[in-house]
Amino acid sequence: MRKLFPPLQILLLASCILHPASSFAGEDSVRLLQRAYESGELNYQTALNYKVDAVFNKKKLPGAYQSDTPIKSATRVILEARQNSSLLYKENEFVLFRPTDQGDEDYYGTGIAVWTYDSPGGHFKIHYTEDNTYGDAVYGFDGMQATVPQYVTDLAGDLEDPGYLENSWTQVITNMGYSAPPSDAPAGGDDKLDVYLVEMDAYGYTSFDSGPSDIYIVLENDFTGFPENLDHEQRQGAQKTTAAHEFFHTSQLQYTTNVLANGWWMEAASTWMEDVVYPGVKDYLNYSGFKFNDANDNGRWDSGETWYKIDGSTIEGAAGRPNRWFDRPEYSLNSTEGSHEYGTIVFVKYLSKTYGSDAIKSVWDRIGSGATALDAISNEILSRGASLSAAFGSFQTANYKRDYPDGAYYPLVRHEATYASYPQSISGTVNHLSSRYYAFKPEDASSTISFTFNNMDSGNLAVKLILTKTSGGYDEQDITLNGSPVSYQINSFGSASTYSKIVMTVMNISPSQDGAAYSVSAEKAGSSSGGGGCFIATAAYGSYLSEEVQVLRSFRDEWLIADFRLRIADYKIEITNIPGKAFVNLYYKCSPPIADYISRHAALKITARSVLTPVVYAIKYPAHALIVICISAFVLTRKMQPGANKRGNRMIVR
Repeated sequence: MRKLFPPLQILLLASCILHPASSFAGEDSVRLLQRAYESGELNYQTALNYKVDAVFNKKKLPGAYQSDTPIKSATRVILEARQNSSLLYKENEFVLFRPTDQGDEDYYGTGIAVWTYDSPGGHFKIHYTEDNTYGDAVYGFDGMQATVPQYVTDLAGDLEDPGYLENSWTQVITNMGYSAPPSDAPAGGDDKLDVYLVEMDAYGYTSFDSGPSDIYIVLENDFTGFPENLDHEQRQGAQKTTAAHEFFHTSQLQYTTNVLANGWWMEAASTWMEDVVYPGVKDYLNYSGFKFNDANDNGRWDSGETWYKIDGSTIEGAAGRPNRWFDRPEYSLNSTEGSHEYGTIVFVKYLSKTYGSDAIKSVWDRIGSGATALDAISNEILSRGASLSAAFGSFQTANYKRDYPDGAYYPLVRHEATYASYPQSISGTVNHLSSRYYAFKPEDASSTISFTFNNMDSGNLAVKLILTKTSGGYDEQDITLNGSPVSYQINSFGSASTYSKIVMTVMNISPSQDGAAYSVSAEKAGSSSGGGGCFIATAAYGSYLSEEVQVLRSFRDEWLIADFRLRIADYKIEITNIPGKAFVNLYYKCSPPIADYISRHAALKITARSVLTPVVYAIKYPAHALIVICISAFVLTRKMQPGANKRGNRMIVR
């Protein structure tokens, strides 16, 4: 029987409706404590025990570590505590046991009656209390064992509905083929998977007794004051996603218990699974980021710009917007800084969209065979004809375009900088499997922009240009780096031309090497009427900014494509340089592929320079060139005179 809400629960429900959950701008207490440990502010034992306090009673923490943001999943905290049990304070050793274990009173407390409810589907046993002495009473309690609170039956199911946990089992185990958690009999009373409902400052966690063969789940007992989601019933939305998230952890732990190497992937994949099982809730949007109006078009949120709740349309405010996953492209893919791992659901979504959801299952099979998450992902992508580095580059483009089914909810990925005047010099470093975005806007209606990538390491670095078309859509260009200066030009760049914006993504595609340095120059190369860039010369000399290229460029602009104006008496005559312009237009049609080929072959660069250098010299020093031409003509004339003396194959001019 479902429970009717007593007056107290009605008041609580009304309070939640009148005062909906905020967007929880800060980081959770566990992240604050981890940062304090990494900075040396706390030693490891203190940080570990404080993390346990953060899960169960954050009010015990020093004020600096108390956060209003609930912990998404405390699984890694509890498993870390288990792995370092000798460092736990006596009062925190309760986390080594199940909430109902005999002799351990720290979960529900002394003298508290704990009741059970078996899911009709046969897989789960729910443990809960309706005694609120210590705040653990399940939401909707009335103190009567004969009636089961709806909160419990929503999780476990009834004759009318399979329930959130049973539905998760069906999706994960039956439909998708993941490993099922084994029977833990007689722990918890029988062979069913035990789920305990207690008051926490976390959504939930998954743990085990001696190993993952006797696994269990602990869930929040009421979800009061937790972040909002898109379910029509906020509390039920939190129940749904947490049931799917933590249940997937019970399956993951059958593949690996190495949370140090795989914890980021475990959380990213569990967050993905909650969206697979319950796609309408979208709790994960609290971690991917909040949309905003980029009023000044600089690719990042600035104070004063409107930002929105996770639905992408309800205004939250114009200050205090929290940084989330899309605001941190410089974080490594496997980072757990700032709860980044939950937002990394976007990467799992990318893999699933690109290769199919079976690819995610295959990654877990590889992890079960001993591979770490990154190696498993890399090998799986290789098996499908691609590489991790190539996939990572495409992933960054998808993030900029927000090319996902839920893309309308996502904010613009944060830009490091946006430029609208030139020249510009850009440099920095980027850590493994992360990126930095730069945007370039035109100064003119139509012009040419030139990029020079200065001695960038082709082993770790990759660059992709995303070109926004004025007519709509995008073009993309991968830049081939070779450790020496590489130049690339884009013609028809302008507000009234082919491309209205260029976004450059600088990526570190290494799975482990941090601090890869990059240096890029961007220069406006002239108006489109000037014919564009000197492609072959740029390839030969290695940089558009080299002196030789500038000489050739000036010659092009001043002689080949310039119109001539003459004045004879009172008449002005303008002569259009039709032959010169025709030559330049033909050159720009044919030269780019030739230049690209030259840029990738050192011997061809030398050959091209040997051909171009005399031309450059002649343009730069025309008087000297004229003397050389005259001498050459004289020598050639003498050679052609009859009766010239010959000795062998040599001609001597006297």
